[in-house]
Amino acid sequence: MKQNRNWIDAMARLSRENIGFVLVTVVETEGSVPRGVESKMVVTAERIHDSIGGGNLEFEAVNLARGLLEKNQPATQSRGFSLGKDLTQCCGGKVTLLFECFPPCRFNIVLFGAGHVGRALITLFSELPCRVRWVDSRADIFPLPVAPNVETVAMQNPFAAVESCPDGACYLVMTHSHEIDFELCEAILTRGDSRYCGLIGSKSKGAKFRSRLGKKGFTDRELDRLTCPIGLETIAGKTPMEVAVSVAGQLLALQDSA
Repeated sequence: MKQNRNWIDAMARLSRENIGFVLVTVVETEGSVPRGVESKMVVTAERIHDSIGGGNLEFEAVNLARGLLEKNQPATQSRGFSLGKDLTQCCGGKVTLLFECFPPCRFNIVLFGAGHVGRALITLFSELPCRVRWVDSRADIFPLPVAPNVETVAMQNPFAAVESCPDGACYLVMTHSHEIDFELCEAILTRGDSRYCGLIGSKSKGAKFRSRLGKKGFTDRELDRLTCPIGLETIAGKTPMEVAVSVAGQLLALQDSA
């Protein structure tokens, strides 16, 4: 019987949507078993895609997979089952399953602006364990293709762009317009759940933005969440890639301290 391949589409969609899953694979069999070697299924907290044969074997495999998902850590482990002795299945053979857990990425970055520094940052982020939503109002400015962990979004309304972002994200604001930068910072601080809100620019730009935001009712505590200038103070270079390395280093240090 030809193996159903829906698990491939499921993995691609779940990865794209940042939903954690476990890939369960039959890696070894002995005697009479429901499915052969390389049969697979994908398990999420709520759904199952494809099958390794049903019955108690699949029931136990799903429970084990969801237990791995609850730990929220990447993991690989194998487990052997005697179908008759352990699971009271009539086929009576033996099966070894491999469990590969892919938890959702918790390092979410939202980058507003596709200028020189933005592009340099994407070069670095493409090689890092993060997910990036890259937003600009100019649809034709994004390079093609982009890395699998980068999603490009062309959106005119800054507030709408912020509202649709994942919880607890790290935001980087560096658009072609100071006024758009201000609207984005206002929207991000209004959300109140940013892990990092970084605005490219000088100390004077940061002071001006905080003053304007303060006049709109933001408290000192809320304004303290705005970082400007951005990047590590120990890196003084001004080229786009030097700035990008400095900013990426700052975000990685924040991630490591979590």
